[in-house]
Amino acid sequence: MVPTTLIMNNLDIANNLFLERKFSQAIEEYTKILKNDSQNLTALNNMGYALTKLKKFDLALECYEKSLEIKVDDHVVLVNKISLFRKIGKVDDALKLCNQILEKHPDELIVLYHKLRLLKKLNRIEESNEICKRILSIYPSNIEVQNEFIK
Repeated sequence: MVPTTLIMNNLDIANNLFLERKFSQAIEEYTKILKNDSQNLTALNNMGYALTKLKKFDLALECYEKSLEIKVDDHVVLVNKISLFRKIGKVDDALKLCNQILEKHPDELIVLYHKLRLLKKLNRIEESNEICKRILSIYPSNIEVQNEFIK
């Protein structure tokens, strides 16, 4: 087993590479971490996110699925998975995840926003307007959502 401090140092290195938009190098570092700790949720999630940035969607989805095997309701991973599904056109899957999260967290703004965009894509205008109203009841000064509202 590799000492936790070494894994944390590697995680810091990987995350800094990610922030510098050096996604391939960040993925190499996340891979090293996962060789020593295959259940490191932070490395799995961040690697999935980096893979998404490189448009390696199947590999990103694998990372998210592995994360969810370890921690079934990991909120951050579920939101990243919604984002991935939106990018690859799996609208129904993304909407299903949104609804799953919103059952437990009905005021989760990022999930509400994803759902808004998905409903608009499906041309479900009345429902998207209801989501707009809900978001604006929580965050009234959100100009972007105000502009999404279709009268």
